[in-house]
Amino acid sequence: MNTYLISSFSLRLLHEEINKIITSSDNVIRMNMDEININDVISECSYYSLLKETKYVIINNFKLKKEYNQITKYIAEPNPDTVLILIAESIDKRSIIYKEILKNGTIILIDDLKNINSKIKEYCQNNNIEIDYLAISELLNNNLDNYDLVLNEIDKISLITNKITKEEVLKYSIKLISEDNFSFSDAVLNKNYQEIANHLEDFINLRSEVFPFIGLLANQYRLIYTVKRLDETNEQIGKKLGIHPYRVKLAKEKANFYSKDELQKKLLDLCDLDYNLKNSNIDKYILLKIFLINV
Repeated sequence: MNTYLISSFSLRLLHEEINKIITSSDNVIRMNMDEININDVISECSYYSLLKETKYVIINNFKLKKEYNQITKYIAEPNPDTVLILIAESIDKRSIIYKEILKNGTIILIDDLKNINSKIKEYCQNNNIEIDYLAISELLNNNLDNYDLVLNEIDKISLITNKITKEEVLKYSIKLISEDNFSFSDAVLNKNYQEIANHLEDFINLRSEVFPFIGLLANQYRLIYTVKRLDETNEQIGKKLGIHPYRVKLAKEKANFYSKDELQKKLLDLCDLDYNLKNSNIDKYILLKIFLINV
């Protein structure tokens, strides 16, 4: 199988899956569908190397839409020397591309964790870290139930002790999401450019952390996108998502500012921002500014 389609709510789990596929190869090409067209992807994958070395082509921000259906011909008869990895924010199982990869490739869906506590516990066990339930609960509260942010905090605390209790969390981990961050994120979601500028100036002057803020934005955009897709009452959606109907009401109000495609684009842009923060030497506040310019 030379074609993979991957969708993941967690960047950390996504990178783990990609690393399993490419192992230790250096022959990796990364492309972004926001910057290229589908013919560029097909041409890159179809190119035969004289060295007969396996090439891995990773496509970020891929969408399973009709405009890309011509890639199905390549997927049916792929270049044996190329492994194509398509990364999508969401997957439509009705699409022709999905059905073709189902027949001739591999599909990896990493959905929202139904039992995030167990997954965190498993991560700690695999890394020889002891952690109790109260510590996990405190970390989740401090990081808006964001799996990646919680693991970042666990990694940090484990440098000091491999036995993590609530006391260690209170001592060594801070509540990364402040009221100011909520106000800042509201300004971004409401596209209030004057408030965005004011909050950004304070954010930079205080040397606030960027990662938890983009985690907050991602959670908010994801909720708005989910609410926009569901044609149900606030109570029905709240019950389905396990949140208060008032949060649904607020999300519906913000959804008026966006189309579904735009919300998907925002989530993908945040993924790119997260990747660039971890892998480039560009100042983190400059990267945040670039994202906000396109809000």
